[in-house]
Amino acid sequence: MVNHSRKIKFSELSIWIMIGTIIIIFGIGGCAPRTRIFLLPDPDGHVGQVIVSSKGGEQVLSTAYETTEVASSRSLPSEPKVMDEAVVKDIFKEALEAQPMPPTHFLLYFISGTKDLTAASLKLIPQMISAIKNCLFTDISVVGHTDRVASKSYNRRLSLKRAETVAEMLILNGIDPEIIEITSHGEENPLVETPDNMAEPRNRRVEIIVR
Repeated sequence: MVNHSRKIKFSELSIWIMIGTIIIIFGIGGCAPRTRIFLLPDPDGHVGQVIVSSKGGEQVLSTAYETTEVASSRSLPSEPKVMDEAVVKDIFKEALEAQPMPPTHFLLYFISGTKDLTAASLKLIPQMISAIKNCLFTDISVVGHTDRVASKSYNRRLSLKRAETVAEMLILNGIDPEIIEITSHGEENPLVETPDNMAEPRNRRVEIIVR
């Protein structure tokens, strides 16, 4: 199972995998082993594109659950056809169930110059905690940020305090501290680029990434 933007070569058979695409490749036994390629959608439903190329020519897969078969590196890949979604999911049930869950992201915002959450972010806490507890997670990153008001050194300290505040909140709600990683970026990596000393509420944030 692949989720990259790169080229895979099988002898003289090439498969170009575009961003946002998952494919499953497997060999088909018999006197003349063949390779079949399936194009699956991402968990969010996005479908990318796969180009299967051999000496005999190439085929493009661009529809969810589309497949092509290649008999050898010198033969033209078969005409793409769309398989029934339920059939594909049944064939690859174990492989699909073994896929890791995609990371889940949360954003919490803060009152200017403080480590206090805004009223709107405070209301999101119960929902966020519930979602995290329902995930089969093994790692949580808590990343603090500030806007560009005040000095860089002050903002580095403030962003760390914000991240620590959120981490403490997670621990108080039953999250294992051993799987929480705290980092801070200060005023670097803003969501919204601004001049120096300009307040920007969307940059005063902590990002929680659950994997």
